[in-house]
Amino acid sequence: MSVLVITGTGTEVGKTITTAAVAAAAVAAGRSVAVLKAAQTGVRPDEPGDAQEVARLAGPVTTAELARYPDPLAPATAARRAGRAPVRPSEIAEAAAKLATEHDLVLVEGAGGLLVRFDE
Repeated sequence: MSVLVITGTGTEVGKTITTAAVAAAAVAAGRSVAVLKAAQTGVRPDEPGDAQEVARLAGPVTTAELARYPDPLAPATAARRAGRAPVRPSEIAEAAAKLATEHDLVLVEGAGGLLVRFDE
């Protein structure tokens, strides 16, 4: 089992496409894959998020999303504006570890860039 974190320098730099490409290659090689989006921002509850886009592009993968906030902001800021608790890094680590017990590969897609905060 492996856990890989996909991050970038900011928003709209190709994290989701990169995650989908890695997932598709792993699926093609016969590996079981899970995609974890810790915090999805700027997407309504009834819209598909990044994890669902990876599944659409890569094929049969397990998807998980820990939190979704309506405003297109850094997760900590979006959580505060929504009046909700932010996702803590420890929660992300726990979710990834659990998925890793059930899958050959876990891809954790970040939000924004490498230095974007998930909590305060």
